[in-house]
Amino acid sequence: MAINVGYFVKESVTSFRRNWVMSLGAVITIYLSLLLVGVSVGGSMIAGQIVKSVEQKVSIRIFLKDGAAPEDVSKLQADLQADPRVKTVKYTSKEEAFEEFKKSYSSSPEMVDQLSVNPFPASLDVETHKPQDVPALAESIKGNQTFLKVCDRPDDPERSIRYGKEWVNRLFSFTRILRLVGVLFIIMLAVISLIFINNTIRLAIYARRKEIGIMRLVGASNWFIRMPFLFEGLLQSLVGALLALGSLAAFQLFAMPRIQEAVPFLPLSLPAGAAAQIAAVLIIGGSIIGLAGSAFALRRYLKV
Repeated sequence: MAINVGYFVKESVTSFRRNWVMSLGAVITIYLSLLLVGVSVGGSMIAGQIVKSVEQKVSIRIFLKDGAAPEDVSKLQADLQADPRVKTVKYTSKEEAFEEFKKSYSSSPEMVDQLSVNPFPASLDVETHKPQDVPALAESIKGNQTFLKVCDRPDDPERSIRYGKEWVNRLFSFTRILRLVGVLFIIMLAVISLIFINNTIRLAIYARRKEIGIMRLVGASNWFIRMPFLFEGLLQSLVGALLALGSLAAFQLFAMPRIQEAVPFLPLSLPAGAAAQIAAVLIIGGSIIGLAGSAFALRRYLKV
């Protein structure tokens, strides 16, 4: 069995070199296909982390008017804390809000110096157990009579409540579109890869037609004749997969740290074990494409 495998590998390498132009075209196409698959899988993982991170930061901020009665603010806090959907309620005074602004813009002191008075209102920050509860909770707050007494815009109470749930929904919509486009590109390139492998194996069969005829005469089995061509398709796909893995590894090693420095507020690192998952997807996916393309060509052009 070891001798047969060595023979098949040797024959596939020989055929690969003999038809190197078509083989190179097939390898490049498979490489681009699997590179897009790797980018799509890795991008989906990173997008999932970003969405999760944004969801965890979704909270409701209630802006309070200057001079709001402390007892009314305390009552609103108590009403919110009694809601089973609420995790925490934090009060931030005007002074604390101004200090947070100064810290956020410490690198641009000229912006802080332009403020002669403190324009920031006091606020209540409401964190829920589930981010999905934020819209419903915000609607219930709008109907709270105490809220209407202490909000900074009693003429337009909706503007006294801020929450970022709509950004999460937009992010979900964006990632869904991105994944759909990625899937369409992957299918298109996979089909092109199959066509290239099919043509490469067809040329290999034509180049070895006399040798195949002799093997038939001496009684070689169908599988013995077909195996070198299957190995050739597999070899093309594995070379393409390794090139794709190398490109992704180089991107992760050299480009990702710079991107992370540019946007430090986003979790762009891949989760643990992601590299192994992507490698498995590319190698297995490439092997399937190579074997499928070879099998189709053998079934169509090699009648044994």
